[in-house]
Amino acid sequence: NAVGLRMSGRVQLLLGGVLAAVLLCAVLAAAPQVSAAHFAPFLPGGWTSVGSAASVLFFAFAGWEAASHLSGEFADPARDLPRVTRRTLAVITVLYLGLAVTTIGALGPAAARTDTPLTELLARSAGSAARPVAAAAALFLTFGAVNSYLAGASRLGAALGRDGAAPRWLAKGGAPGEVPRRSLAVLGGVAMALGAAAGSGGADLDLLMRATATCLAAVTLAGLAAALVLLPRRTPLWCGVCASALLTAAVLAFSGWLLVLPAVLACAAFGFLTLRRVLP
Repeated sequence: NAVGLRMSGRVQLLLGGVLAAVLLCAVLAAAPQVSAAHFAPFLPGGWTSVGSAASVLFFAFAGWEAASHLSGEFADPARDLPRVTRRTLAVITVLYLGLAVTTIGALGPAAARTDTPLTELLARSAGSAARPVAAAAALFLTFGAVNSYLAGASRLGAALGRDGAAPRWLAKGGAPGEVPRRSLAVLGGVAMALGAAAGSGGADLDLLMRATATCLAAVTLAGLAAALVLLPRRTPLWCGVCASALLTAAVLAFSGWLLVLPAVLACAAFGFLTLRRVLP
């Protein structure tokens, strides 16, 4: 990312292709082992388990907002961004649904007793040799997710600095074609600190994931609320946004005490903006 978005984009394209290939191979290899008996009972944890799982899925599906921050680098954002979003949504939906069905259908109760169900799926079809391959793939694919978020979030930081919603010095390098190295340095420092805490056992990964999912869902709900104000009332698109807002709010309700995090961040942002208006 420090070298430039063109290099970062090429790496991301390669890693995204590898990820899609690994997931597709896992689904196809495990499909013959799917058993209908593994889907009964259908909701062993009750309906409340759906809400808990949905909050985690925000962590898995989030990423659209990272792409939107890169829209200034598109040659024709009005044409390209909706096209990319539609195609990506279709691909991700097929892959994720296929992976969910084969994970439960092939592994059954064993899916709940492993931390790496994807590795288990590959091992059942390719043997124990699949385990180191899956581990190596996971390492590089995790890098791909970090890469895309750093690319989008660094430009978001620069845009916030430019608009006065963050310290002004973050704005340097935020113009299209430039590299926002100051914003990138701040993000890199925070990422390394959290990585060190997680690696040393000082931070619970499940808690970090749920906290992040809560913040992502809160941002999504805020964006949907803005769309309800901006879009023409009672149009099909407005009704779709309304339904999405209700579903997102229901998912957020399952976050429990973690809802304090987006509330604190919102208060901090409001305080920063208020202080900026008061001070010369």
